[in-house]
Amino acid sequence: MASLPDVIQAYIIAYNDKDVEGMLACLSDNVSFRNISGGQVTAEASDKQCLAEMARFGVSAFETRLQTITNAITVADTTLVEIAYSAVVAKDLPNGWKAGQELAFSGASSFRIVDGEIVSIVDES
Repeated sequence: MASLPDVIQAYIIAYNDKDVEGMLACLSDNVSFRNISGGQVTAEASDKQCLAEMARFGVSAFETRLQTITNAITVADTTLVEIAYSAVVAKDLPNGWKAGQELAFSGASSFRIVDGEIVSIVDES
């Protein structure tokens, strides 16, 4: 992950470690988050507190989870990354995923950084 800005690298490491406080330490108070799957917005957060609630749910929803950066490019304050994602579901989830189910897919994320903090994350798969 050497080509990533430090704050994004720290965020991904905390995400993979299921370290919510470590993730939050990388974020601006007014961070915005959006997850887009199949062209549809499936999750949104408009501030750090809302994203913290989503992150805590995510920690409990997966036995394991791993984001691996496969490619990255930074232009000005925005870094675009391609991600290989794998996880094992910990409990049956509202979207139909079942406990013990193994997930593997690829996607892309856009991170925008201002004053050393992540102010925007858009995940797309």
